[in-house]
Amino acid sequence: MPDYTFEKAGKDLFAVYQTIYSQADIEMWFSWEHRLNDTKGSNDCWFLCRGNEKLGGAVISRGLVMYAFLVPPFCDHHLFWQLALKRAKKAEIELRGVLESEVGILESLGARKWRPRQIMCRPTDVLPYTLPEGFTLEIPTEDDIPEIAEVSLAAFTGTISYEMFGSGNLRDIKKDLKRNFAFYTETGTLDQSSVVRDVNRRIVGVCDAGINPKMPLLFAGIADVFVLPEYRGQGLAGAMIKHAITQAHPKTPVMKLHVLTENPAASLYHKLGFVPGPVFTDMKYNVKG
Repeated sequence: MPDYTFEKAGKDLFAVYQTIYSQADIEMWFSWEHRLNDTKGSNDCWFLCRGNEKLGGAVISRGLVMYAFLVPPFCDHHLFWQLALKRAKKAEIELRGVLESEVGILESLGARKWRPRQIMCRPTDVLPYTLPEGFTLEIPTEDDIPEIAEVSLAAFTGTISYEMFGSGNLRDIKKDLKRNFAFYTETGTLDQSSVVRDVNRRIVGVCDAGINPKMPLLFAGIADVFVLPEYRGQGLAGAMIKHAITQAHPKTPVMKLHVLTENPAASLYHKLGFVPGPVFTDMKYNVKG
């Protein structure tokens, strides 16, 4: 059997190889530069080699494998993953950003799916929307954060997102909201976010949206959108999303979001013109014995 070794790779060269040979812009950056930079976030870049020939590569650290790719004509995916998992050297290994074509191979080796996701995006534009009688749509303020956090906790309990990620706790939810509000205030895009109130002024729906100053190309993003269970099916989520898309235009050309592939909300996003990118799945692998 030939000798296979993992050789440390320079980040710049590794990024070019990974960007070309992964053949998937899973984050839908639409930018060569940002795809390269996305890969350069780790110093643990490795090429799988046979002699002087590069066969593939991945970011591999203790307990983690991500950004994997093979270099043609080498095509033994099964062998590549066996060697990469061995290299990760931990009882439980996280595999991040696994493409659909690799999932079956990793399952055959004993890995399990954790959270299949994809990016969806659409152009920003002016979209008309209406709300049912008795509801109002407003731009949130920092004073709304405690109530928004309560609504978030109630809205996500029992959903697929809750099953996959857990609901978190109020303290962490408030912390995330404050961080996002600070980002949107910095970029002048808090008006893309919205809350829907019922006739009693109670918040029943929320869309957390705007531009994170660290987002490549300064695309707008929807971080969360949720409606309390008893208020669903009335078009509130769709109205808030259309509001975000409208407010983002023409400041930025694209609105993006993450979605779990099994989340029923994906069908709503599709109806609103969002197109999905490649599916990528985080997986976990437990070393036997």
